[in-house]
Amino acid sequence: MLAIRSVLFNGVFFSTIAIALILGFPLIFLNNRKYVFIFWHYLSIILEFITAKISGIKCRVENEKNILKKPAIYAMRHESTWETLILISKFKEPIFVLKEELLKLPLFGAMAKKAGTISVDRKNKTKALRDAIDRVENSINKGHPVIIFPEGTRMAAGEYVPLKRGIALFYEKINCTVVPVVHNSGYFWPRRGFIKKPGTIIVRFMDPIVPGLSRDEFMDKLNDVFHTEIDKLREKKG
Repeated sequence: MLAIRSVLFNGVFFSTIAIALILGFPLIFLNNRKYVFIFWHYLSIILEFITAKISGIKCRVENEKNILKKPAIYAMRHESTWETLILISKFKEPIFVLKEELLKLPLFGAMAKKAGTISVDRKNKTKALRDAIDRVENSINKGHPVIIFPEGTRMAAGEYVPLKRGIALFYEKINCTVVPVVHNSGYFWPRRGFIKKPGTIIVRFMDPIVPGLSRDEFMDKLNDVFHTEIDKLREKKG
C-alpha cells in the first residue's frame, strides 16, 4: 500500500510542478519579478497540500518567532527535495543559494534565476564564493531573506557532518544575522528515496546568531546547534 501511495504521490507531485512551470514560464519575460515570487509562493502551498493529502507527510513549524521581519540568512538543514519546495511559503520573497547544476534544469532553472536564485560554481570556488557574497549582500540590502544549505549536499536522515565554512564568510563579510533551521524531513522523504513515509516533519527555527563573532566562534556555534538539534529530532521521527 505504501508503494502504491508513493507512486500516486510522485506522479501527481512532479506532474503538478511540470504543468505549473509550463504555465508560469511567461512570467520570466515581465520586468517585475514579484510575480515570479508569487508563483513560487503559491506553488509551494499547493505542493504542501498535495504532500499532506496523498503521502500523509505533514509539517509542524516550531519557534516561528525566529522567522525575522528584517532580512537575514537562514542556514537550513538539507535532507531532501521537500525543504527546497515546501518551505518557500514560510518566507517573504526568499532568495536561495543553490549549486549551479540545478539552474541548468529546463524551465525550473529559468524560473529560479528570475526569482534571484544565487548559483555557486563548484569548479571555481574562489570566484564563485566572491560573486555569491556580493549577490547575497545585495539581496539582503533589498530586504530578501537568503536561504543557504551549509552542508553543501543532501544528508541522510539523522546524519551529521561538519558544516562548510563558506557560510562564515557571508556572516562576517555581510555582517548579517544567521538563523539556523533544522528539520527531520529525511525520515519521511529520504534523499534518493522513492517511497514516502507518512508522518510529521518538524521544522525548528533556532535562536538567531547575531553579528560580532569571529569566524571560528560562529562556526562552532552553528555546528553545535545543528549537531544538538539533529540528535534531538532522531527521537521525533513519527
